[in-house]
Amino acid sequence: MSCWQRPEDMKYERPVSICNGSATDLAGEIVAALSAASMVFKEDRDYSKRLKDAAEGLFGAIPTKQGTHTMVDACGKQATMLYNSTSYQDELAWGATWLFLATANTNYLEIATETFFSAKSSESSVDKGVVYWNNKLNAVEVTSIDTQTEF
Repeated sequence: MSCWQRPEDMKYERPVSICNGSATDLAGEIVAALSAASMVFKEDRDYSKRLKDAAEGLFGAIPTKQGTHTMVDACGKQATMLYNSTSYQDELAWGATWLFLATANTNYLEIATETFFSAKSSESSVDKGVVYWNNKLNAVEVTSIDTQTEF
């Protein structure tokens, strides 16, 4: 596994991870990606709607037992060394923010805001001010402030 290549040319083992509802952070990222994609493909109304519907369906299916993909070995054991996730709340707020932007449903903005403030008060991260794979709070804050000033 020394380079990027086409899946059909890969001859080495590629294990599958099973998360069983413990990967709220990954679900939030997928919701954000689907929502953003629905906006990119807005000219194709059918496809855009399918993306939005998928995002809303996944967001509604996020379990009450929430956690990160690295909490369970079967889900994120290999990722722990490179992409350890310290919280799921920033990705949950990130997903809700993008859902709001894609749907204009203010319920998602409320969820994003509540989750943002909960995450902001509970996370004592040394990387405040930096937006990267393990911290979306600043991006959520900028987006939410920017969105609220337009209304």
